[in-house]
Amino acid sequence: MSEDKILLEIQNLRKYFPVKGVKGPGVQAVQDVSFAIKKGETLGLVGESGCGKTTLGRTILRLYEPTGGSIVYDGETIYENPLGPDGHPIGKAKAVNMLPYRRKMQIIFQDPSASLDPRMTVGEIIGEAIDIHKLASSKQDRSDMIKELLRKVGLNTEHANRYPHEFSGGQQQRVGIARALAVKPEFIVCDEPISALDVSIQSQVVNMLEDMQEELGLTYLFIAHDLSVVRHISNRIGVMYLGSMVELGESYELNRHPIHPYTQTLLSAVPVPDPELSRSRSRIVLEGDIPSPMNPPSGCRFHTRCPYATEKCSQVAPVFKEHEPGHWAACHLLDK
Repeated sequence: MSEDKILLEIQNLRKYFPVKGVKGPGVQAVQDVSFAIKKGETLGLVGESGCGKTTLGRTILRLYEPTGGSIVYDGETIYENPLGPDGHPIGKAKAVNMLPYRRKMQIIFQDPSASLDPRMTVGEIIGEAIDIHKLASSKQDRSDMIKELLRKVGLNTEHANRYPHEFSGGQQQRVGIARALAVKPEFIVCDEPISALDVSIQSQVVNMLEDMQEELGLTYLFIAHDLSVVRHISNRIGVMYLGSMVELGESYELNRHPIHPYTQTLLSAVPVPDPELSRSRSRIVLEGDIPSPMNPPSGCRFHTRCPYATEKCSQVAPVFKEHEPGHWAACHLLDK
């Protein structure tokens, strides 16, 4: 992994979804998220359902148009709409042709059965991106590329003439991975690529993603619920809560020494295979429900469920900053 080459950087990225008939910004799915991903590394992204992980991944790729902030890919700004003193975007974002970046940035979707066109054969699904970006010099070259991609993801070449419904969930996800690899990308958003699969198949897919990263020099944003999987595959881990990033650090450091109360809660819920150790651990149980992203709490978004919250937490939003080398968090309690 390159130590200094930053491939992707986002600053104060926001994504709101307007709601018809409702005044205000609407659903605040992603709020002021900032981080950088180095070339060749895997950044894991965790958090409970509805916290904005998938929306963030799709907004980075501009499958969803951002509301504000900036996205810089390999030194080139692909989105910029700076925020004013009031926290709202100033003017309109500058237009950028995304077609060249579509080849460099790809996504593996969560549900393979929903993301593969049932009317197209596997060969047509994988070949579509090859055609769009004009990567094949002839029909034979195109056919050879499709067969090589199928072999790379552990499928037989004759599978090219079959339809998605003829495959198991694990095989469908391999087709989705082959489609993402067809354009020889540099960066892939893995949007919960194993959550819809059987446990026995999950490790195969994770191992395949790791092998391909090593072979092709890929960079991943790996979104998942399962902290044990994220711990295994990621160099660094980011934790999201209600659209905001609350902690970011090296994988080992974050698991051994979580400093944000929400991260501590998540890690306390991870099952341990040792029964004696499991009984001796104390589980942190949060009170109350997750607030609505249409009307998030003032100040720190976690203060309504945080056992250590003070009056300041309910009034002032904490700054996401570096508390230890490489270990970032947004929490007023850490300043003391």
